[in-house]
Amino acid sequence: MALDNQTVAKRYGKALFETAKEKDVLAETAKELAQIKQVLQAEPQFVDFMTSAAIKHEDKLTMLKNLQTGASELTSNLLAMLYDYRRIANLEGIIDEFSRLNDVDNKTVRATVTTAVKLDETRKDKIAAAFANVVGAKKVELETVVDPDIIGGVVLKSNTYVFDGSIKSKIENIKRLLLK
Repeated sequence: MALDNQTVAKRYGKALFETAKEKDVLAETAKELAQIKQVLQAEPQFVDFMTSAAIKHEDKLTMLKNLQTGASELTSNLLAMLYDYRRIANLEGIIDEFSRLNDVDNKTVRATVTTAVKLDETRKDKIAAAFANVVGAKKVELETVVDPDIIGGVVLKSNTYVFDGSIKSKIENIKRLLLK
């Protein structure tokens, strides 16, 4: 029975995370995986190349060796194993699962903050600190989005929390109350 992508990503990501933690190379592995993910996003045809029956095995190995250049033993072994087991198409999902587990271990929360105007670093840091207190995180990594449609205020979203303090949502709430 074939495993779905999510199951493969969870199993391999967890095994990779636990191995990196045992070897005390979590930070190094996380950095390498982030770089590989950037390559995958910049070159979306990589997976097609590596999984294509029309491409020679030797050419795929050359491509794999290029990706492994400069990588740690753990990361290099992961790439080789995924290629050998025909799971290279699951690489991005495995990286995402590793990153999720690493964030949980480090008590890091990734969130998106949407504002009507661009935030300066001071305000961004204040919002991150306040959000960290609310969710009990040591660190909050904020991605900023500017959306003039929210009029003012902020909208904060993480995997488990949504705070909508935008003026647009307050106006919508008032409209709903008036129409009751």
